[in-house]
Amino acid sequence: MRKSAWVLLSAIVPLILGGCGVAKVDMYRGDAAHSGAYSGGVSALNHLEWKFNSGAAIKGPSVVSDGVAYFGNLGGYLFAVDTKSGAEKWRFKSDGPIGGAPAVSAGRAYVGSHDGKVYAIDTATGQPLWQRATGGSVTTSPVLVEGVLYIGNVAGKLLALDSASGSERWQFDAGEAIYSSPAVANGLVFFGSDNMHLFALETATGNERWRFTTGGKIHASPAIHNGIAYIGSQDNALYAVDIKTGQQAWRYRTAGAIIGAAAIGGGVVYVGSHDYHLYAIEIATQRPKWRYKSSDWLSAAPILGDGLVYVGGYDKKLHAVNASSGQLKWHLNTQGSITHSAVIDGNRLYFGSSDGFYYAIR
Repeated sequence: MRKSAWVLLSAIVPLILGGCGVAKVDMYRGDAAHSGAYSGGVSALNHLEWKFNSGAAIKGPSVVSDGVAYFGNLGGYLFAVDTKSGAEKWRFKSDGPIGGAPAVSAGRAYVGSHDGKVYAIDTATGQPLWQRATGGSVTTSPVLVEGVLYIGNVAGKLLALDSASGSERWQFDAGEAIYSSPAVANGLVFFGSDNMHLFALETATGNERWRFTTGGKIHASPAIHNGIAYIGSQDNALYAVDIKTGQQAWRYRTAGAIIGAAAIGGGVVYVGSHDYHLYAIEIATQRPKWRYKSSDWLSAAPILGDGLVYVGGYDKKLHAVNASSGQLKWHLNTQGSITHSAVIDGNRLYFGSSDGFYYAIR
């Protein structure tokens, strides 16, 4: 259960991309802490701007960076699509399905594949710059902080890779499969695993700081806010864990498994459950502000923007719910389940569906 690789001295010194500052990074959930909060949004559904046919189910989240949407599908492709026109810029083929969102920075898109590799792709051409075998299928979305890429695989390994070369800085063995995309805050990387633990590791060394045990597998990604890690578990509960001590601050129990990450804003935690409900839980009281009921599982992680909570479901709909009242503002029907979070860029919202289409709405 300890890290399994010698930590290079250079791992202690952050890699500054571009030579004169930290490069902008666009990644899963909007930031390294996975807050799920965005500026902008779609307060009223005006129309479907475009939809792009990827040719296979889209079962993962996406990222928008500098006018380009990046997303993968079960056919093994990573796509780059112009957000204004919906036109394909390029596609990159891996040897397995792609279920995570890439991290995009400084002309590179970093993404994992079920083929067990992590790829760095040139965003201008779609050509690979490097690839790294991890020893197990990669279903998670990487987080990129100060030139280091953190990503987990189903072999139970959490890896820290140099973003410039793909070389390994350290590796940690969690013991069981990792389907939880890591988050980074306060010099720690947080992730869950199938052995029911939420782990906190030191980003510089990979040394374990603490682990917190729930009563079920953890496929949800942690969200970090004001010194608390919020994590859902398949034991039907949302946990608030102090990131300094690894001790439980509080717990809220639902009637179904929690698979998606929480979104946090305005003193409220928003999370979906397999009991068909979207919950708004007040942090101060640990009580529900409201519950919104859909007609099927809510596995997708909600996001916040423009006073609304956006969440996709197995009912094949994207729901836009008033963040204050819990009332449905609008919804959009697709032909397949929506299992991962949408992304906001300005006054447009983007997401993929199991029907194989990637949608842009405003």
